[in-house]
Amino acid sequence: MIKAVIFDLGGVYFTDGTKIAIEKISKKYNLSFKSVQEILKTGSELSKLYRKGEITFKEFWDKVKNLLKIKADNKELNQIWVESYEPIQGTIEIIKQLKEKGIRIYYLSDNVKERVKYLQAKFNFLENFVEGVFSNEAHITKKEGVGVFKLALEKTNDKPEDVAYIDDKEEYVETAKKLGIKAICFKSPKQLEEEFKNLGIL
Repeated sequence: MIKAVIFDLGGVYFTDGTKIAIEKISKKYNLSFKSVQEILKTGSELSKLYRKGEITFKEFWDKVKNLLKIKADNKELNQIWVESYEPIQGTIEIIKQLKEKGIRIYYLSDNVKERVKYLQAKFNFLENFVEGVFSNEAHITKKEGVGVFKLALEKTNDKPEDVAYIDDKEEYVETAKKLGIKAICFKSPKQLEEEFKNLGIL
């Protein structure tokens, strides 16, 4: 019986803002998508350091500019990134339905404090969650294995088999499954709704 659902944020609750930002930055500065992606994608070494809270906002963007060989303002680059995230209304509606059925909602996100602060100020998204885990606070990312998923389970205080996890990246879905969590790879709100119906919770 599913008692709690843990949601990834980017690509599930919000649009895949990193991918959108990579497209915008590559176009704005006449760079190849691949070159920008290698630096900004979630799993890059530089990105992991920032998402784990091990380097500062300035250190991250200064390094990005150096690697891309561009002249730009850090705040401008960051604004492109954070503004690329928009809530996916279909996901929010599903969360509301789950909450009405007494299911507790948590988040697990490889995220940086500046982006969380911006998105919370703009969308007040945290009101939809009991609590959760941000990589910048836990100092560990999903890329590093089951560790951060164990932290998320501790937040729910439930057995793994009583928890569902939703992520748009298959890699992290498979990691969650290693702990016995019922993990689902997100494609769309409609697909997720069907998955939840199959689990008997919608």
